[in-house]
Amino acid sequence: MEQQRIDRLSVIIASGSTRRQTLRLLGAATLGAVGLPLLESDLAGAKRKKKKKHHGHGHGGNGGGGNCTPSGNPSGAFTVNGSDILDPVGNAVLLRGVNKMSVYDDADPRGETYFPEIAKTGANSVRIVWAIKDDQGNTNPNDLKALIDNAIGARLLPMIELHDATGNWNRLNDLVNYWTRPQIVDIIAAHQDALLVNIGNEVGDDQVQSGKFIDGYRGAVQRMRCAGIRTPLVIDAPDYGKNLDVLNASAATLLDADPDHNLIFSVHLYWGIADGADAQFISDKLDEAASRNYPLIVGEFSQYGAYNGNDSICAEGGRIDYQTIIRKTAELGIGWYAWEWGPGNGFEDPKCAVMDMTSDGLFRNLKPGWATEVATTSPYSIKKTSVPIL
Repeated sequence: MEQQRIDRLSVIIASGSTRRQTLRLLGAATLGAVGLPLLESDLAGAKRKKKKKHHGHGHGGNGGGGNCTPSGNPSGAFTVNGSDILDPVGNAVLLRGVNKMSVYDDADPRGETYFPEIAKTGANSVRIVWAIKDDQGNTNPNDLKALIDNAIGARLLPMIELHDATGNWNRLNDLVNYWTRPQIVDIIAAHQDALLVNIGNEVGDDQVQSGKFIDGYRGAVQRMRCAGIRTPLVIDAPDYGKNLDVLNASAATLLDADPDHNLIFSVHLYWGIADGADAQFISDKLDEAASRNYPLIVGEFSQYGAYNGNDSICAEGGRIDYQTIIRKTAELGIGWYAWEWGPGNGFEDPKCAVMDMTSDGLFRNLKPGWATEVATTSPYSIKKTSVPIL
């Protein structure tokens, strides 16, 4: 994270802002792109050097686990094979959906309205932002259960994720502690034939390289399997979701370490055009990942969101080549989730309201421009590439 943004956070926290305000500033669309090197080894022209926030050397989720014998995938669960994600009867599926910041949404906290509206795009999945705590304190597991039920009711495969450790490797263990609570395990088990569990949103900054990443997630996965969680587990790249190189270097080892061999890996494509992430760069990086033959999805992308110095990530310098992302992922058969259905992205930075795909969460008010293109009009849009899963 940039020192400038760290200082800003300190001011916000000291001023008494709510946890929700802080978490939104630390949201996936924002911190997924803030102040981190964009795979600089691949951007020979990148001259800018950034300060880095150093975390401790703990391995997060490495404590415990591994001393049980999980029973293996249950009949009916989603599984993986090579780069494919398979439905319960063994058919390959292509995930096409959007993110929804449900845990921060006072208007529709259980997805009763917004999930059916998202489904009108033709989406077959939704990535649900959840957290251990929000600004009101501990979140209610009954709300999590309702979110899962309502997503399934809208024929959207739910992917639930915890947002508390965004950028913070040292909190990986906290996420695993939450997932392995008996009440949460019971909720997951009750839905295991139609559920993906994203262990944590963008856990770890640019200091987390493959060795630490493997150690941490090996322990996390084994603990969750030993607790009885049988769904596919989704693992975000470090460097606030952006470091695809670490996923390439780690995926095979982590799949072998999972007793169920049932992991999906997720990269967040906040790679900025201004940083050199043009169409060729994006195509080359995704081609390289696809050649490794592991299950890969794009968990987040948008029209904006790249690091932009001291300016807003949603100003011109933060633009993302989303058109290449949706074209190339269609070519390679890689699933994705657009960020984000909205409203709410302009909470801390009014310019980031541009990330809201809708102004009020209703399909009829889908915004013109990138949102409509990604959802319905592009030949690579949700509407034109999505096939029902549930």
